[in-house]
Amino acid sequence: MPGDGAYSPPMPATLSAKPPARRMKRPATVETSLGRLSVPLPAPGEQASIGLTNWESYEGLDRVLQDRGYRVKFFKGVFEIMSISFEHEAVGGNIGSLIEAFCDWAGIDFQVWGSTTQRQEGVAGGEPDESFTFGTKKKNKPDLVVEVGLTTGGIDKVEFWRTLGAREVWVWQNNRLHGFARADNQDALEPVTESRLLKGLKLALVQRFAGIQPTSKAVREFRAELAKHHQS
Repeated sequence: MPGDGAYSPPMPATLSAKPPARRMKRPATVETSLGRLSVPLPAPGEQASIGLTNWESYEGLDRVLQDRGYRVKFFKGVFEIMSISFEHEAVGGNIGSLIEAFCDWAGIDFQVWGSTTQRQEGVAGGEPDESFTFGTKKKNKPDLVVEVGLTTGGIDKVEFWRTLGAREVWVWQNNRLHGFARADNQDALEPVTESRLLKGLKLALVQRFAGIQPTSKAVREFRAELAKHHQS
């Protein structure tokens, strides 16, 4: 249940779960290349979902709403709009910085992909909050994606990124970091407490420092903890 520390994917019948109406702006008319579309615009830190079966409509809304500062996803007929808040960006940025710090400490080559758009035409499209590839080989999609969810409902981020080929997904929800990774030669993502891509990195350790501000302090304390564990 939400709030007990467990990851809470949306119920299949309630993919369009919405934040409280008092925090939601009224639907706005958005002008796209396909004409005018009415969409709900959520308040900062909130999200809204609508049914949208047309891939071209997703592409049109994606261009317009991203220009307005919203982050959007499309998955199997559901269109999700996220209004980014400072808390959302701070947590996501911290987790990304902690991943970089661990890779530097462990001598792991990595490439930052940030919020690079990933798409499978007609099925799924959107941006992660943070994403990375590991190793020196050039790749066409991220190995690890990070999603920050300050509210529940909407698109199931684990299934979304499984469909788009991510090898590992971290979801921040209910102030906890939940990890999912592919087993060898398996399509499914299963819950993990330690990264399979970053050997030796326990998600509980990342979770411990993800909410610390400023980011510089979080990284310094994280590095100190890594050094302590190495010495022991």
